Formats: sequence, C-alpha cells, structure tokens
Amino acid sequence: MSTVAKSRQLNLDELRRLKWLLGGAMALVSLWTVFFLDVEALGLVGVAGTAILAVLIWPQIPGRVPALVWKLAVPAIIVAMGADFYFSPDTLPVLIRLAILLVLYRAVAYRRKREDLQLIVLGMFLVVVAGVLTSALGFAFLLLLFTACGLGFLFVITLLDAAESGGGRSPEAETAWTRLDGRRFFARLRAVADWRLLAFAAALFTAVVAMSGLLFLLIPRFELASGFFLDRYITRKSRTGFTDTVKFGDVSELIRDESVAMRVDLTDATGLREAPYWRLVVLDEYTPEGFKVSAGLKGELIRGQRVTQQLRGRQLGREINAVGGAWTFYIEPGVSRFLPLPGSYGMLRMREVSPLQASAGHRVVALRTEPMTMTAFQLDEVEMTAVLNDARFPQLLAAARANPHSGSGLNRYDPMVNLRGPVGAANEAVLKRVVAEITGGAELSAAEFTRRAVGWLQARHAYALSAKLPPGAGKDDIVRWLDSNEPGFCEYFAASLTVLARAAGHPARVVAGFHGGVLNAFENYYMVRNSDAHAWAEVYDGKAAWVRADPTPGAVSSAAEGATQAVRQEQDSSWSARVDSLRVLWYRRIVNFDSRAQVQMLEQVKSFTTDSGSALRARFDDFAKQLKAWLRQPWDAKRFGRTLGLLAGLGALGWLLVRLGQWAWWRWRRWRRPQSFDPVRLQAGKWLIRLREKASEDVVVSELQRLRYGRRETWPEPRGVFRRAKLARRRAR
Repeated sequence: MSTVAKSRQLNLDELRRLKWLLGGAMALVSLWTVFFLDVEALGLVGVAGTAILAVLIWPQIPGRVPALVWKLAVPAIIVAMGADFYFSPDTLPVLIRLAILLVLYRAVAYRRKREDLQLIVLGMFLVVVAGVLTSALGFAFLLLLFTACGLGFLFVITLLDAAESGGGRSPEAETAWTRLDGRRFFARLRAVADWRLLAFAAALFTAVVAMSGLLFLLIPRFELASGFFLDRYITRKSRTGFTDTVKFGDVSELIRDESVAMRVDLTDATGLREAPYWRLVVLDEYTPEGFKVSAGLKGELIRGQRVTQQLRGRQLGREINAVGGAWTFYIEPGVSRFLPLPGSYGMLRMREVSPLQASAGHRVVALRTEPMTMTAFQLDEVEMTAVLNDARFPQLLAAARANPHSGSGLNRYDPMVNLRGPVGAANEAVLKRVVAEITGGAELSAAEFTRRAVGWLQARHAYALSAKLPPGAGKDDIVRWLDSNEPGFCEYFAASLTVLARAAGHPARVVAGFHGGVLNAFENYYMVRNSDAHAWAEVYDGKAAWVRADPTPGAVSSAAEGATQAVRQEQDSSWSARVDSLRVLWYRRIVNFDSRAQVQMLEQVKSFTTDSGSALRARFDDFAKQLKAWLRQPWDAKRFGRTLGLLAGLGALGWLLVRLGQWAWWRWRRWRRPQSFDPVRLQAGKWLIRLREKASEDVVVSELQRLRYGRRETWPEPRGVFRRAKLARRRAR
C-alpha cells in the first residue's frame, strides 16, 4: 500500500532544465533588441540566435564540444575584439558586438549561479543600450518580455540555490538534466503548474507595468529621448538626414533613413496647397570640398544670440499661401541645431527659455548647441512662399563691389561669398561653356536663367541615391559632375545650379532642410522622415529678394501637383501612421512646450482627490456627531436590552455571513477539484496534524494515513478510526 501522494513540485534536474530554458529565452530577447540599433552586428545576432535556439532544443550539444574549445573560446573573443577595436572607427558598435559574443558564450555553456548572474548583466547591457537609443513600441514589448524572463530566471536560480545547499553532486549527476525527454518535461511542467498562481502573477505583473506606465506619463517634463546622446557613438555613416555641410567625393551614396525626424502638429491643415519646404540653414560658401556655412554668417548668428522664449518674425503681410492656426514642431534629437521653418512667421515660441541664434535676413534660427532631447517650438501666422525678401542684401552687395578690399570674416558678413565659385582655368572654362549653352549668348534675368539652367540640368542628369564622379584633372568635384551625364541626388543638383548661377553673375546659395512629408490621417499632423532631407537653391532676383529654385527631378513645382500630393497625403491611414500617432498624443499631453494642458490635468486630479477626501471626512464627522448624540441620551434597562439585542443580532449576522462565505468557498473548491476535497481524507489529515507532536499509538496513525492517502477500498471504518484517534490524543495529554 502506497501512502506517498503525487509530487506537486519539480525535482532538481527538472529545475535545472527550466533554468536553462529561461536563461536561453532571456538571452534571445536581449539579442533581438540589437535590431533597433544601427550597428553592423545583425549577421552576428542571427548566428548567435541560431546557436542559442539550437542548444535550447538540444541541451546535450554543449557537453559534446571538446573541452579545449571551451578553454580557447574566451581568448579567441579577446583577440577578435582587439582587432575590432583596432580597425573600427567607432566605440559603441564594438562594445555591442563584444556583448553579443559574451551573451552567446554564456548562453550555450553549462552555467552555475555566478555564470547565470553574468548572463543577466550582459543581457541588461544590450537592453539598456537599445533603450537609450530607441523609442519604438516593438522595443517596449521586448523590454516587458525580457523583464518577465529575467524575473522567472532569478526565481528558479533561488530555488536551485536552496535545493543544492545540501551538498555537491558528481559530474554525471550535474548534467543528468540534459538527458530529460523534452515532451515529458513540458508535460511535467503542465502537470505541476498552479494555473491560479500563474494567473495571479500575470495579473500582478500587468498591474505593476500599468502603474509604472501611468507614473511615467505623469512625471512632468520627463522625456524618453533624454539618453540619445549615445547615438553619436553608434556610427559615422552619412544618412539622408540633415547636415550643415555639403561635401562631394569620388563615390557618394545616400543611406535612406526612414525614421521620423520631426512631427508638425497643425491646427488647420486644409490651408496646405503644396508640399512644404522645411528650411533649415543657408550654405553660402563654396570650397573645393563642397558648400558650407560661411564664417560671416556664423558670426552673424553668434552676435544675434539671446536667451529668450519668444522670437518675433518678419511680417510680410501679403497673405500668399498663408496657413492659419499654430504650427507645433516636435523635432527628434540628433536632427539639427537649426530649427525648420516652412516660411515667414509672426511669432516663434519655444517650450522653455533657450539660447537662440537668429538671422532675420537669412531667415535662419538655431539653438546654441545640437539638442540631445526632443525639441518643441511653435509658429504663428505662417506664410509659405518661395520668395524671401532681403532689403539689406542689395546695400551690402553694392558696398562690397564699391570697396572689395573692406574685408569680411567673423566681424562682418560678406555678400560677395554668394558670387564665388570654383576657381582655376579648367573649372572656369567648363562653367563659361555651360553658361553659354544655357543663355545662348543673351543677357538673361535671374528668373529666366534659373528656369533654363534647371531644364539643362534635368535634361543631362537623372535622379539617383548614388552618384559617381567622372575623372577630370584640375577640376572641382561639382564641375566634373555637371559636365557629365552621371545621375545624382539633390545635393548635386542644388550645388550645380548654384555654381552655374554664380558663373552667370547671379548671387546664389544652397539651402538645406526637408521637403514634403506625410500627413497623418489619424491625428492631423505631418510626419517628416530623415529620408525627406533635401537641398535646393536660392537665387537672388537682382532687386531685394531670394527666390527658391529646386532643380532636382521630381520636385513638386506647380500648385496643381502640390494639391494632388496634399490630397494623397491626407489619405495616409496605414498601420505605421496609426502607431506613430500615439507618439504625438504623448507629446501633446506630456511634453508639450505649453504646460497649461499638463497643469490643468494635474489640477483636475488634485481637485478630484481633494474633493473626495473632504466629502469622506465630512460624512465621517456627521456619523461621529450622531453617534455621540446617541450615546449621550439617557440609558435605562429597556434601551440597554435593545442595544444588546441589536449587537447580538449583528454579531450573529456577521457569523452567519462568514460561515456562508466559507461554505461557498469550500463548495467552489470542491467543484473545481473534487478529488482533493473528500471529507474523510480532510478529517484524517487534520487528525494527523493534531497527533504529530503527541506520543500517539502507531496503529491509530497507520489507520489515519490509510484514510488520508490510501485507496478507498482499503479504508477501515472512518468513524471508529476518528474515535480511537480522539482517545489517543486524550491519553497523550
């Protein structure tokens, strides 16, 4: 007769197998977070993930690897990382690749408690780095998954540590868990799992996550992107995002970055009749390497710096393509220190007081340094126009031509920099020939020359994300390109038009920024991606204004095309647009530069809690007053008896409710698991507990054990056993 109940716990080998699975799952999740980083390690992640998945399915594989391989693994990793540090120009990608290799080594090798803790630390390093450099919703899911795996992993480690405290085991016994049959092991897990406990743990974990998310949203001025400073250590590779210098080389290729660079929240988007040009900075100085911001313009920005929260713009007052309402900009970190301006504006408001550098003549506004967090600002009375009035420029140009030796530099802006192009006989000969082809020898206005030059460039060159410069001794890069038939991207077209206009005697400059974007259909805002980065030219009209000219093939040039594109953008209702709209909802309520909405929300919460507390205290005070008044009334035997009867009735009602609750709970548990709630077995268990510490008779204990654990057909008569147990307990006393 067996008196041993079915085991409801995992044995030592099963716990070790469970620890192996949880550790491998945690390692896989930490590796998957690398997919959110722009590092050259995705192939390594694929190899490491495949190896970890293989040892999770077949845990006996590491035991078949020769011991010499395990001894040489760590020195090989050190040598490989030393070579990687030597040949790689960036630091953080090397550290990430090192962490991937170490996670792989720890995840596929048999581990003790110290190695388990090392695996947790390595996985947390990858998760933390990915969390600093991304804010994607997919990463949030992986973070929750990593947390759940990590907590389960630590729990099993604790159980194993307590179970193994009794002494060591032989090497064969240490690896016996690897020979467990997989199907039987998972069947065993299912058999011992307490689903009510698991459901409670899942509910508790969900509640903690929800509460943490709520507190995260309610923390004033907290920004998820505050750790983006590490992004500068990730890669030095050029993207389609904005740079304040246009350089050319023998071979150039743009890497399309589809991440969102900025979001523009519009009060009224119906006024948009064309794809906006988000103007960032003027690149007015030509060098053999390309275009850049001149020293004079930089000095003008520095001299115009002031610490303020509002900046008044230039009121043109023509109401040409004016878009009403406020434009709220949310610029992601790492885009630029220059603020994108879609046109002239009435007022610019920052989220908080900031050091701003402004040049009214060039319509350029910049922060002192590139922000490492999300930047928000607002524009009012926006007027979108391709013309930028500059009444100061003709005076400066006339003075510079009259006195060419007056000097420039940081102390003075030099307008002649907008007429200087490639120097050298070979360059000047090519530019003179091309200008003659465009003009036909006639004197053309700036507008007519620009129109013909754009047509000439688009007839000779196609648009492509990569550009290759043909050979040409003694010629600048941009001259070699425009004199060829090679395709190119916007920077080549804008620089070529600028160089040709200067060669024809018309001041011109390159402007860098963004063009277009996608109008989100869910929350009515513009999503501008890094791949929307663009460069175009501005040509001086000879009077008092700069006129935008976009020579890149495919740019929207007519109002009809712009309206068609606007309609197409309004229909963007994709899943990615729906997910991205959550980001703007968060920005609007939490990190909006105007804190009135946030303060209002906090005041509402404060008012609700205060009013609720006041109402509760008032009711409690009224009840206390009524109770005191009732107690102060005269007491006699009749009233005293009624009071005792009332208290006895309330006590009996409470007792009845408690017993009813216990009966309902017992009935529910018996319905859920009837085999575990046999009244005879329960009564026998109670008597075994009572007789455990008493000097009882072995015969009575044996009969009680048969009633508690034995089969029903082997039972003695239960009432007689319980009567003898009661007598045995009395004799023991």
